[in-house]
Amino acid sequence: MLKKQQNRLSMFEAVHSYLKENESAFAETSELVDAMNTLRAKIDGIIEVEDLRSNVSKGRTSLKNETRNAAVTSGNALAGAMYALGKKTKNVTLVDKANVTISALDSMRDIELVLFLNSTKELAMNYLQELSGFGITAEKFEEFKQKFNLYFEALSARESSRATRMSALRTLAANFTETEELLKSINKLVESYRASNKQFFNGYIAARSVRDVGSRKKKQPDTSGQQANSTSQS
Repeated sequence: MLKKQQNRLSMFEAVHSYLKENESAFAETSELVDAMNTLRAKIDGIIEVEDLRSNVSKGRTSLKNETRNAAVTSGNALAGAMYALGKKTKNVTLVDKANVTISALDSMRDIELVLFLNSTKELAMNYLQELSGFGITAEKFEEFKQKFNLYFEALSARESSRATRMSALRTLAANFTETEELLKSINKLVESYRASNKQFFNGYIAARSVRDVGSRKKKQPDTSGQQANSTSQS
């Protein structure tokens, strides 16, 4: 959620809390009571959408990172065995294709890593019998392939979650717009109490002000020493 939206949501909550605490002041105005209840529903809707957007992002990113690390470790082990085989048999293709370090794999973009893992896996399939003497048994190779696939699936899931997040952001913006329109109606309804119940009206106006929940006051520089020096010099 954007900082501006956080501030607006804080204000929505303040307005609803104030109206709820002072409901007796406008109990006879059924439209205002209904608007207050609708405001609560709008706030809950905003919070629900934001939770969805936030949780989808965190969960998918964490899964992608975990599976990527496992795929990098497995890919490095497979490439190392292929490189050793290539050196022993003077197979230039194997040496060239498998000459990679784990730091190089770590620094690859996802698309680059996917291409490397797939090409390494396909090349290794042609040398499975020879690779068994270098620690890459059929079972170990299947284990590596499984880790590669889990990483590929996590990448696809992350792309799907990105679409979900974008949809949630659009829904969030629409919800804020609808809530702002509702507040305009509430403003008009509260206007009728400007003269008849000034205390209630003024309290509502105070709750209606936007509070910057994310800002910090800047510390002013201490100029007392400079002023003292200036005074002594004069």
